[in-house]
Amino acid sequence: MAMRYTVSLNNIQLKSSFEVRKKDFERELAAIREAYPDSLVWNRTIRSLKREWAVHNAFHALGIVRKQTADTDLNWPQRWYFRIGYAIAGFLLWPFIK
Repeated sequence: MAMRYTVSLNNIQLKSSFEVRKKDFERELAAIREAYPDSLVWNRTIRSLKREWAVHNAFHALGIVRKQTADTDLNWPQRWYFRIGYAIAGFLLWPFIK
C-alpha cells in the first residue's frame, strides 16, 4: 500500500501513519521531499521528523488518543515545548516501536 499524505507549505499530514514501520520512515520522507521540496517542514531534520512519527506510532500502539495518533502532522515551525517533548519521547520510545 502506498503512503498517503497531504502537503502544504507548513504541514505534512501522513495518513494512517501508524501502519508504516520505522524502517520505512526515512524512505517515505525522502519520497515526499522529492515530490514537495518547497515545504517549509524540511527546515526540520529528518531525525526530528522520524522521532515525532515514532511518538505517534507508539501512542497509537498503546491505545493513547488513537484517533489523533492514527495520522501524523509534521509542522514547521514547531513550538519549543513540542520540539523538546518529541525529541525526548521519540528517543525513549524508538526501540519499542515496529
